[in-house]
Amino acid sequence: MHHIRPAIDSDFPSLLACDPYARSHAERQAFLREKTAAGAVLLAERDGSVPGFVVLEPGFFGHGFISLIAVADAARRSGVALALLAAARQRCTTDKLFTSTNASNLAAQALFAQAGFVPSGRVDNLDPGDPELIFFKAPGSTRAQ
Repeated sequence: MHHIRPAIDSDFPSLLACDPYARSHAERQAFLREKTAAGAVLLAERDGSVPGFVVLEPGFFGHGFISLIAVADAARRSGVALALLAAARQRCTTDKLFTSTNASNLAAQALFAQAGFVPSGRVDNLDPGDPELIFFKAPGSTRAQ
């Protein structure tokens, strides 16, 4: 079982350990610091370690938006991501919850489907040749908790 809680500043090294992109990109580090300070980062804890985190924001056309989910390589396919998505859904204060991923990210698409998210649209021109796919889930729905 994973314990999910809001991240605090002292958790920053653990967040970096889960997100290889953040370790080498200052803009992602700044994003994580900003979102942690705002209380938007939830992390999973298990056996004294942090295997993953999720960023839940309120500003997607007035609805909740999961802008980032990261799970350490060693903890993938162990239920961490599903637990984080369920926690984000439970903490979402709006009537709709969205997330997105690139069309090329088949693993994220499968995760979102397993968690009960459904396709909701696409945005072109963010990453050349790799559209962003939008997914939706009603915060009160109970599938894949």
